[in-house]
Amino acid sequence: MQHFTVRISALLSALLFMAGCSVYMAGSQPEKVDVASFEQEGMLRDNVIAKLGPPTSSTKYEDGTRIDIYEFYAGSSSGWKVGRAVFHGVADIFTFGLWEVIGTPTEMAIRGDKITARAVFDRNDALKEFKILGREKPKEEEKSGSEEAKQTPGAP
Repeated sequence: MQHFTVRISALLSALLFMAGCSVYMAGSQPEKVDVASFEQEGMLRDNVIAKLGPPTSSTKYEDGTRIDIYEFYAGSSSGWKVGRAVFHGVADIFTFGLWEVIGTPTEMAIRGDKITARAVFDRNDALKEFKILGREKPKEEEKSGSEEAKQTPGAP
């Protein structure tokens, strides 16, 4: 009987440690960024930084104007993140952790595009222009796309 209890305890411990990558990824995904809100001129630079995080580069000119470059993920709304995290947790329990084989790559793809944007500020640090420079697909999609190209006959 004691041997059985040890096995059950070990199994439950393993489940707790195995489950969680997709749960954590869903719960810690950045908040959804409303890019349209930056179309209004006049937003202060501090507010832009609060929404997007610090710029990856910033250039301040002699006349006091500034150009910042930001990189951020499209993100998800809070309700969607919580719902996914709960689903992943339940799926992990019912599949004894096997769900992570599907859940973790799915969360990597759902993270959204990595967006690069340029913000131009006047000398009072008020937003004058916000422009999306590019979108980068999640790494998992890029890998699978390049592998498909390699396997497709006649692909360049």
